[in-house]
Amino acid sequence: MGHSQNDGDVLYVEYSGGTATATTQLDKEASVLPQLTPDEELRDKKVRKKIDLLILPLCTLNYFFSSMDRGDLGNAKLSGFQADNHLSNVDFSTVLAIFYVGYIIFQPIGGLSIRWFEPYLILGLANMVWGAATILMMTSKNMLAPSILRIIIGAAEGITEINGVYLTMWYTPREYAVRAGIWYSFGVLATCFNGLIAYGIQENATSTLKPWRLLFLVEGVLPIIFGCVMIWLYPSRPEKVKKFFTEEEKELILQRTRRAYNTPGEKVTLRGSLTIFAQPQLYGMCLIYFVVIWASSGYSNFLPSIINGFGYSTVRSQLLTVPYAVLGFLSVNLFCFVSDRTQRRGVFVLGLATVALVGFAILYAVPDASGPRLFALALISLGNYPLIPIMLTWVYVNTIGLSRRAMAIPLQNVAGQVGGLAVSYTYINPPRYANGTLATLVLLATLLLVVAVLECYFFAQNKKKVTRIEEDPAWYEVNRNKAFDELGTEHPDFRYTL
Repeated sequence: MGHSQNDGDVLYVEYSGGTATATTQLDKEASVLPQLTPDEELRDKKVRKKIDLLILPLCTLNYFFSSMDRGDLGNAKLSGFQADNHLSNVDFSTVLAIFYVGYIIFQPIGGLSIRWFEPYLILGLANMVWGAATILMMTSKNMLAPSILRIIIGAAEGITEINGVYLTMWYTPREYAVRAGIWYSFGVLATCFNGLIAYGIQENATSTLKPWRLLFLVEGVLPIIFGCVMIWLYPSRPEKVKKFFTEEEKELILQRTRRAYNTPGEKVTLRGSLTIFAQPQLYGMCLIYFVVIWASSGYSNFLPSIINGFGYSTVRSQLLTVPYAVLGFLSVNLFCFVSDRTQRRGVFVLGLATVALVGFAILYAVPDASGPRLFALALISLGNYPLIPIMLTWVYVNTIGLSRRAMAIPLQNVAGQVGGLAVSYTYINPPRYANGTLATLVLLATLLLVVAVLECYFFAQNKKKVTRIEEDPAWYEVNRNKAFDELGTEHPDFRYTL
């Protein structure tokens, strides 16, 4: 007769004969979560550090460069892009928003593509494609060329969102938020680099090229170079990895992926992916992420223009985006660390969204005074930026099986990018952008309600499963050895994370 030991998000299963061991069949290997001995824990920490030093920096830099290219249009606008291309405010918003057409379409395609192609090949080529398209942005003379190129950039960057799925193969639920925070915070830091690069070009440009053209050139070359590095260094999936890890480390990596509720060798299937639509929490998570990306995209894309509307010069406005990016970077890493330590997600979403809501409220209510409005921007950076990695973690830890995650994570991102697309059309009345700010306030209030409902739902589902195990031990005995990818959240050893 076995018993269970709950350790945060992971429920280890033991037998009377000792710790459960993996069988030769892959589904059996995934059905029993291995409990590590002290010696194995020490070796596992060493492997995790190796993963942290190899995979995490590559994922982080990939997101850093994609965030730079995604957000450079806001800086280019202040450097003359809108005027030189004869764009109205609505035309500029269209060029900004059309990026999400490619991004939305290709995110699910990217999630399913790991069934056929190696991650390092997908990611490396995608970096090269959007880098080349960014360089071509410097040739634009009207609305047509940048619109087409932004769709291509969005498609390539959408494919690279498989990084979120890929990390779930290497990190357990207890470890993911900190890594997602590091990964995403460098995307926030990209805003800082965009501002610094734009400032440096604006102040010191001696080239015959206009500053916005130089900006696209610099930010296009970097991902092309990095794409070559990705193809060379990025490892394969855990069960197929060959380089950089010893045979002993490979076995520990397989144990890690089992503890992350994965089946080593599991293939991503369309049929398995579609089962995620039967889980009601998916729709709540997608709605929340829609609001989060709405707020984040509107804020980050128009931050230079918002600051410029306070009366600062173009150059000074570019520079003033830097401290807000740094604050966001620090906030992301702090709250993701605390979220992992406490193993709570929903309560942080509630608290941080409230802080961001207060910031947007001040921004809307105070029309003129720059001091309170600058403080409001600080509150938005503090509260809004950490919501993205914490929400990514929340959907990961509450979605079981690689096929379901390969659909759920991109779908959540798609919902978010729809928000990013839509928000562009509300930020069309500078300098206050009152319409966009007010819409964001309403949506953040809606987010708080949805999160509260999800918390109650997860609590009720966990209680229901505990009651069933107590009342029907036979059901537990029959199902505990089944694969996690087969039963998903219905597995007896799974509990939702609040």
